[in-house]
Amino acid sequence: MNYSTFNSKYFFIKKNSTLPELKYSLIQQVREKYDITDDMLKNVGVTFSMVDAETGIYRIANVPANLVINNKREEYPDEERYTLIYRFKLKDTRNVGRYYGEFVIDMLGQNCGKIKLPVNDYINIIISDSYTKTTVI
Repeated sequence: MNYSTFNSKYFFIKKNSTLPELKYSLIQQVREKYDITDDMLKNVGVTFSMVDAETGIYRIANVPANLVINNKREEYPDEERYTLIYRFKLKDTRNVGRYYGEFVIDMLGQNCGKIKLPVNDYINIIISDSYTKTTVI
């Protein structure tokens, strides 16, 4: 699984940062295993949640996220067709620590249903300390 970091098991971001974005590829094998078709992904709501690994307290709860569709598969064949993306806000990364994250896709309309991703695990998110803090005036 690719969490947009150098280590595939963890997503790293610095304290008081909004980038990099957290990206989770909805791979073909998952879509096939759970019978998720392209039509089902046309009308969806996507949310992201993140819970403190030590306390179990939600730091982010059901906040809107994005489903990006790669329509240029011919140009970029190695990229997955669907990617879930969450862009952190400054308040999300205020506290250093280890967190668990997950995306929820609510399929609306005729093909309604809900799936939490990753299915069998969580996204391990590490917010590490930063020595600098900037303020934009």
